[in-house]
Amino acid sequence: MINNIPDVFSDLDPIPQSDGPEPACAITYTPEFVEAHDYLRAVLKADERSERAFELTTICLKFNPANYTVWHFRRRCLVALCTPADGDARATIDVERIDDDLEFAGNLGGTNPKNYQLWYHRRALLEIRFKEDERIQVAQKELGYVDRILNDDNKNYHAWSHRQWIIRTINQPQLWSAEIEYSHSKILLDPLNNSAWNQRWFATHEGRIAAKLSFEKAEEEANYAICGAQVDPFNESPWRYLIGVLMEQWRWVQRVEGADDKENAIDLLNQCIAKIKDMNKVWDNPPEDYPTGPCVSLMSALVDLLETVGHKSSLEEAKVLIGELVVEDPVRRKYWHKRQNTVLASLAKC
Repeated sequence: MINNIPDVFSDLDPIPQSDGPEPACAITYTPEFVEAHDYLRAVLKADERSERAFELTTICLKFNPANYTVWHFRRRCLVALCTPADGDARATIDVERIDDDLEFAGNLGGTNPKNYQLWYHRRALLEIRFKEDERIQVAQKELGYVDRILNDDNKNYHAWSHRQWIIRTINQPQLWSAEIEYSHSKILLDPLNNSAWNQRWFATHEGRIAAKLSFEKAEEEANYAICGAQVDPFNESPWRYLIGVLMEQWRWVQRVEGADDKENAIDLLNQCIAKIKDMNKVWDNPPEDYPTGPCVSLMSALVDLLETVGHKSSLEEAKVLIGELVVEDPVRRKYWHKRQNTVLASLAKC
């Protein structure tokens, strides 16, 4: 670490920050901050990618870990310092140096868990590390780091996004399988964590947007979602997950003529509707610890599925439920009026 910046950079003239002749809102920096960044501007102007320049970025980032310009320049210094002197591109990269910088970013990230620049820097470093033979081991270590971040905040979008990038980049069966179990553990910890439900969808579909689950897997996931809804029927997450799984199967068999499992998909849809109806009956004689009034989340999911079936009887049931939701869900009353008109239009065609 640089102890005396002016002595180390005695050959460079520091460049002060230019705030204009009359700054509207001048920021009062500490003298140490000003000195470090004045010399950083001089280094940037000279485009000096040296060891001392790299150490200067360390100082500046400790002052402000969100400075994307410093992170960018730090990576340029790293590339220069990790490149073999003879320029042989086939030579082994300086793995230890990359790993040290991952540790540095991790130490800063402990107090800045939602700093986008930090997460991007980690990704840039890992893109280099993933080119090595031990890429799976590196990925598993990084997943451990992400887990520690999520233990502090299990809805950190940056951490979940980084986790998805790692698994999709490595794209190995063992990581996909492990991630299903990982998302399950997070759902058990907090069933309301929609990020964990989203991660389960990501893992079961192996990161593919256009992928379709096999019928057996769809049945498993539908039952999983219903079990989650039974734990807390007022939790919207398992209901949306269930709708996603069933709609994916339904649209597939409707779109593909002669598709396999068409009858199975219809049966699964009807089975889920039956289970949800049984759950809805609880509100006719609710236990003492249940909230009073109907469960809007359950009713909403049931309407979606009944309308999907599209038979006259199911549409009639949906119409009745929507009438109740107009009263019980005042925040979305206009939405339910619109859904009511859609159902009535479908009934008119039956």
